[in-house]
Amino acid sequence: MAEAEASHPISRPGPAGRTRAAQAWDLLWVLVRRDLKARYAGSALGGLWNLIHPVVMILVYMVVFSALITNRIAGGSPRDYAVHLCSGMLVWLVFAETVSRSAAVLIDNAHFLRKVSFPPLVLFASVLINVLLVYGFGFGVFYALLAATGSAPPGLAAGALVLMAWLGVGAAGMGMIVAALHVFFRDTAQIVAVALQIGFWLNPIVYPKSLVEDSALGRWSAWLAWNPVERFISTAQRLMGSPEASAWPLAGPILVLFPLICLSLGLIVFHRLLPDIRDGI
Repeated sequence: MAEAEASHPISRPGPAGRTRAAQAWDLLWVLVRRDLKARYAGSALGGLWNLIHPVVMILVYMVVFSALITNRIAGGSPRDYAVHLCSGMLVWLVFAETVSRSAAVLIDNAHFLRKVSFPPLVLFASVLINVLLVYGFGFGVFYALLAATGSAPPGLAAGALVLMAWLGVGAAGMGMIVAALHVFFRDTAQIVAVALQIGFWLNPIVYPKSLVEDSALGRWSAWLAWNPVERFISTAQRLMGSPEASAWPLAGPILVLFPLICLSLGLIVFHRLLPDIRDGI
């Protein structure tokens, strides 16, 4: 047991003279590679499934879903609906998967936290990097498909990728709080999973905001107006060229401050609970 543990890449001590920060960076990349491989361990294609899944998702939404759904975007244009749906979906998936995967990251890696000395924040960074790699690749495929079909995205479209990453930082901060609570209340991860399922439908991803505002569900407009994640979704849709995406007032400050606030709160809560977390895992 001791020999196997010592041979594990995470348990192996760094070279003499390495700083703690350098060893933390080494551990981060070990975790990133491990997680990318472990999700489909034993399958013939291995880590390639991390790339296949977002590609298939984009193709299905662009080729099938957008052609079948009756919508009100630009008179029902499949291309415009695909832009609206896929750009919003990618932003939401970065947010939702970062939060949901962070929820159990402390429990899943409890043996490392108990036996190896390293900054626990590395675990959250590895989750975020994995999510951004997978869906960043999906964004690239989506961008390339639009260009290949003669629907070149606007010049500012790459800004949607920046928004995805920036929202992911805020999601990592939220994930720290959720993960800390999950150590003490093991139903936390399941509650968060349900909340994210509901949250998906409370954001203008499948439907445009105008459909909500003009229907009997117009009262949802109040939720949209106070929903910071919606600002990221709608802004990404607008950057990608969706004609239905409109901006709310104060969108700019929210886009800048929301991830900062989430990350700051996450760090404060996590550090205050860290001694109890180590005892609880």
